[in-house]
Amino acid sequence: MTADCKNGYSGLAIADYFIKKCLDADIPVTNMAILKMIYFAHGLAYPQLGRKLIKDPFYKWPWGPVEVHTYEEFKKYGSRPIKAVSGKTDIEQIKQYSELTAFLDSLIPLAKVSPFVLSEKSHVKGGPWDVARFFDVIDNKTIETFFYGRYAK
Repeated sequence: MTADCKNGYSGLAIADYFIKKCLDADIPVTNMAILKMIYFAHGLAYPQLGRKLIKDPFYKWPWGPVEVHTYEEFKKYGSRPIKAVSGKTDIEQIKQYSELTAFLDSLIPLAKVSPFVLSEKSHVKGGPWDVARFFDVIDNKTIETFFYGRYAK
C-alpha cells in the first residue's frame, strides 16, 4: 500500500467502492447496508489483511456502528437504494491494490443480506458496538481485538 493509505482509507472511499460494485452488478444497496458493509470490512481487515482499513471513527448509534461521513453523504436516500457513488473519492486509488480489491470483492455478498440481519450481527453481545456507550466512538483497538479473536485464521 502507498504511504498515504497506510493509516487507512476514508469510510466514504470504501463505501464508494462497494456502491460502484453493487451498481455494476445491479445489486440494490441502502445507506444502512453500506454502513454495515464498511464496518465489517474494517473489522475483518485486521485478521485478513493484517491492517487498519478505515481511518475514520465508527460511532455507536442505535442501529449499529456508523461512520458519520458516509452516513451524511447517503442519508438523502433514506431506506431506498443508493443510486450513485458520492463522487468525492478516488476509487481508482483502491483498485491499484489487488489484495485489497479481492478482499473487498469477497464482501459484496453482504449487500444481499438484510441490513437488519447485519445489524443483529454488529450488535453481538460483548462485541465492539455492545460495549461502547451510545453516540460515543467505538474504540478501534476493541474492534481489532474482537475481529482478531473471532475471525483470525
